[in-house]
Amino acid sequence: MDDVNRSSVIVNLSDVAGKTITDQVEMTFYNQRSQSLNQRLNVRFKGAPVTLKNIPAFPFGLAEVFIKPKKYRSKNIFVDVPSGEPARITEKFLVDPKRVTPVFPTFDELQTEAKWNVLMKVLKGSEISSEAAWDKLSSQQKAGLFNIFSKMQDEIVDGARAGFAFVDSVVRFLPARVYALVQPDLYEIVNGSQDRFRWVSGSLHKFDEGWSMVKPPNSFKSTRGMAGTLQLTFAGDSGGRMMADIDIDDHAGIQHAADVLKHKITDSDTHPYDIHDILVLFQGVNPGYSFA
Repeated sequence: MDDVNRSSVIVNLSDVAGKTITDQVEMTFYNQRSQSLNQRLNVRFKGAPVTLKNIPAFPFGLAEVFIKPKKYRSKNIFVDVPSGEPARITEKFLVDPKRVTPVFPTFDELQTEAKWNVLMKVLKGSEISSEAAWDKLSSQQKAGLFNIFSKMQDEIVDGARAGFAFVDSVVRFLPARVYALVQPDLYEIVNGSQDRFRWVSGSLHKFDEGWSMVKPPNSFKSTRGMAGTLQLTFAGDSGGRMMADIDIDDHAGIQHAADVLKHKITDSDTHPYDIHDILVLFQGVNPGYSFA
C-alpha cells in the first residue's frame, strides 16, 4: 500500500515529574484498518521529544500503540494520525521497580545539608550514625523511609515543627512502613486535625508484645487525595511510651495511579518505588531520591 498517506508523530514520554525520559522504548503501531501497515519501532529517548516519520495517516491513521520502555511500566494507547500535520503522543510513566536503581543522597549529604537535619537526628536516635550502619539498610528500606519522611514533613505541621520532628527513633524499617517511637504530641495533633485526618480502623495493624493500641480513635488517614495518603496507627506501653506504625497508601492507591496513567498493574504488594512516583504525581511531594 505505497499510496497510503503518511505523516509524523511527535512523541514525548515523561516520568511522573514531567521530565522526558532517557530510555530505549519499543513502540508498536497496530493499524486498525490494515495489518499490512503495522509498524514496530525501537526508539531512543535522550531527554527530549522524538519525531517518528512515515506513520500511516488519515484515512489509515488510527492505530493502537503499545509502548514498552525498559525502565518504566508499559502501556497501550490509541492515536489517530491526521493527514498533512503531525500527531502527538504525550504520556507519563510510572517506573518499573524491577528495572530501576534508586539514587539516594549520600550519607555525607545527609549529615551536611540542612534539609536533612531532622531526618539525621532521628537516624542517630535509631543507632544509625555512621555510613556503615546506613548501608546496612536495603534500598527498599531507604526508599520507604524517604517516602514517609517527605510525606510527614509535608502533611503534619504544627507551628515551626513538621512531621518528623515528633519522631524520636525508628525501631523497625520496612519497605512500606516504619515503626517509630514518637512524642505524644503527634497523636494529639493528628487526633485534633479532623479537617486533614479521618479516623479509620487500625485492626490490621500489629505491634510487638508489650505494646497495645491506644484507646480509639487510634488510627488516622489523611484526607488529601486518592493516592499517596498517610496513615498513622498508635500504640502505647506500660512505661508511658508511644509508638506509631506509619505507612503510605495501600494497593488501591497504586491501582488508582495505574488507572489514571492507563497502566496495567497486577502486582499484589505496594512497592516503595511506586509510592515515590505516586507522591510526586498526586501529592506534589518530592521524596528526595531519584532513579537511574
